[in-house]
Amino acid sequence: MLFLTLLLGYLLGRLQNRRWRRDRYAALGRKLQLIAERNENRGYRQKNKRPSLHPWQKWLLGLFHWISPTLTRYTLFRPETLVGWHRRYVQRYWWLISGKPKHHRAGRPRIDPSVEQIILDIKAENPRYGAERIAALVTEQLGVPVSESTVRNVLKRNPSPRSRPGQSWKTFLDNHRHLLTSMDFKVTFDWRARPLYILSVIDHQRRRLVRCCSAYHPTSDWVAQQMREAFPFDEAPAMMLMDHDSIFLPIVKHTLPAMGVKVIRTAVGCPQQNGTVERFNRTLTEELLDHVIPLNEKHLNGLLAEYQRFYNTVRPHQANDGQAPEPVQAANDTAFAPGMLRAEAIPWLGGLHHSYRRAA
Repeated sequence: MLFLTLLLGYLLGRLQNRRWRRDRYAALGRKLQLIAERNENRGYRQKNKRPSLHPWQKWLLGLFHWISPTLTRYTLFRPETLVGWHRRYVQRYWWLISGKPKHHRAGRPRIDPSVEQIILDIKAENPRYGAERIAALVTEQLGVPVSESTVRNVLKRNPSPRSRPGQSWKTFLDNHRHLLTSMDFKVTFDWRARPLYILSVIDHQRRRLVRCCSAYHPTSDWVAQQMREAFPFDEAPAMMLMDHDSIFLPIVKHTLPAMGVKVIRTAVGCPQQNGTVERFNRTLTEELLDHVIPLNEKHLNGLLAEYQRFYNTVRPHQANDGQAPEPVQAANDTAFAPGMLRAEAIPWLGGLHHSYRRAA
């Protein structure tokens, strides 16, 4: 009898102890939930649209979610947010206890400061240049291999103050690029608002600008003379792509066939079929015409002649893997030594554009 009494008392004590322990765990869980809710409410009290928490508050909520996801089930944050906070907490925690010096950074080393400064100088002198074009300038003209992503990271670290079924026409033009040249007119206005007509002739193989000149009143005879000057001797292309402008009609019937050139006309009202020269017209507008006011025909022709030299010799082109249509060999005889690279800027069109070469 005594044994049964002791056994019953022991079992009652164990049950009571387990219930007490369970109550204590529930109370602790409620306290932790209140702490999580309190930290979340601190972020919502601010007037920002999104809650803004201190790093220690994010780490605390992330730690609670890692201990038990039920502790944060009443918060309005998504589980992915809390998991992300906890992962950042773990990364920084193990970084601190790993004993690595603060200046040590994982990944590839940063580029030489002199090259980084040259990239920033190019961007400052040419605000419209993108990362791909700057990388082509540094790689091709200065002889220092730099990737587009590297240039983009440099510019990000140093922000500048205030970047049908069947055969398509693109497939057709790509298959005939080495034989094809295109031409088109572009209209601009002088200081008296008189229209000036710019005739542009583009070689598709290397995107070389063959002819670029302007006139107030172009005629068919004037266009024919430009064709003879653009393609002397036996330099005429196999095919010429153009639209249905009426001024081209005598050229199509007499001048170009006499030069042995096959004429291809685009469909009416379809400028996209002559996309190469249309894209050049946009480039010409953005890089020259938007920044000058032509005084007369002679003034504009002088600017166009200099721009043609710049476009053909030093301006990088995506279709040529960053090279110019007629690249000039850069004088980069010496190997690149870190900290010793200096670049010399060569202005074009009064400083509107620049090319670069190594300075002694």
